[in-house]
Parts: sequence; structure tokens; C-alpha cells
Amino acid sequence: MRWNNAFALILGLGVTACGGQGGTLPTAATSPGPTSSAPFMKGTVSDTAFHNIDGATIEILNGPSAGLTITSDGRGEWAFPPGAFDDSTQFRATKDGYEPAIMPLGSFCAACNPNRWVNFVLKLQVPPASIAGSYTMTITGDRCTNLPEQVQTRTYAVTLPPTAGNAYSSISPTGANFLPGWNQFELGVSGNYVGLWFETLVEEVAPGNYLLIGMSAGGLVDPEHPATITARADGRISYCTIDPASGVFDNCLRGTTAQVATCSSQQHTLILTRR
Repeated sequence: MRWNNAFALILGLGVTACGGQGGTLPTAATSPGPTSSAPFMKGTVSDTAFHNIDGATIEILNGPSAGLTITSDGRGEWAFPPGAFDDSTQFRATKDGYEPAIMPLGSFCAACNPNRWVNFVLKLQVPPASIAGSYTMTITGDRCTNLPEQVQTRTYAVTLPPTAGNAYSSISPTGANFLPGWNQFELGVSGNYVGLWFETLVEEVAPGNYLLIGMSAGGLVDPEHPATITARADGRISYCTIDPASGVFDNCLRGTTAQVATCSSQQHTLILTRR
């Protein structure tokens, strides 16, 4: 379980896309098929750096309404009405400058609203920036004066793999005492844009003292081996204190015995400096 899955949507990405608002109504290339008992569905389109893709064309390839199309909106969202698809339906997403992608209808999710989702990730048709290497990662929140001074700036070591381009990679930072299971973030590259998504990274600063980093960040870089990657981060950083003799980390998430200070919004800066 993660602390706040909403951070997946900070960039308006819908990466996990279990929820959210509806897309625009579809434009029919052919008339929809007869109404069925199939549940309503939604979908998202993003690039490999967690950006929404506006104006992508989504086409139903088979099933009751093969040939029906719709265009993703400014949030990368789209939707087809009930009766336009069935369990075997496949969808194709296309956008100029990106490689097309085909995906099936997602499996039924009882906890999701609606219960069926299709989430496309499109790759640019240009080589991604070459960012592989070892970096020092600094996260600063100088305006977060409600946090203890010693945690307003944190520095970690990270290694970005060669496979980071045009695909997602899970990065495990070092140089601090990270809580097992809460010790990684996601990296994505699309062209010269680098995106980072911290669902929740948790550092145990001292016994019973935890720093929770949940945010997204991104920025443009030089295409070849950038020396520095600088990004404004959007999200929140929280500092949680519990009695290590009587409490556990879970109290930081939902308990009443923890003291929590939080700094939200665009008040953080993330810098990756090549080592």
C-alpha cells in the first residue's frame, strides 16, 4: 500500500487512472452498436515522461463499434459510452510524432470508478535524451519553514540506467536510511524532457522520525549527457514524528499518535548533478 496515490495525478497524468473525471464525448466514425450491459469505461494517454497528451486519436478496432473514434482532452482523458465495447475490444491510440499503440480493455476493477480503464503511454519518434549515469540528487524546500531545518534540504545518490529513455525506470536512491518498500521513485524520459514521480519516498531520519516525499517533477535537459537536471517539484513533503518505543511507521499514515508537519504545493526544487 502506498501513502497517497493522488501524487500520480499531480502532473495530470492518470498513470494509475483508477478514478478521475470523464473525457469528451466520442465522435462516431460509424454508429455505436446496440446498448449492452457493459459498464462505462474511461482511458488516459500520456507520454513516457508522465505528460498528458492532448489530441490523441483513440479508435475501437473490433467489437460492437469497430471504427468508432474519440480524441483525448487536455488532461489526456477520453471515454466511450456503454455499448461501444465488449470484453474482447482492443483500442489504438495515435498522435503525430508518436509511435502508435494498441491495448485491450482493462480488466474489471471493483474499487475503480468507472470499473474499466485503458491507459496508453506513447513513445516519441525521436531519440530520448542520454541521461544515464551517476548523480547527486538534492531536494530543497527552503520556503518550507514549518519543517525542521535539517530536513528542508536532503541529498541522496542515484544512478540512472541506460534504459531510462522512452520508458519508465524505478530508481532506488542511496545515501540515507530509507524504509523498506518505500525506497524508490519512477523516472521517465520523452525526447529532451525528464519526468520524475515520487509516489512516496520515505526516509527514516532518526528513530521515530520520518520524511515522506510525495511529488512529481520534470524539466528539459541537454540531449547528450547533461551535467545538471533542474526541475520544480509539485506535491508535498511531510515530516512525521512518533514515539519509537510505542509506535510504528503506519501511524504516520492513518494513526492518531503521530505529529505531522506538511509542506505542499510548488515549493520544492529538485536538482540532479552528475558525479
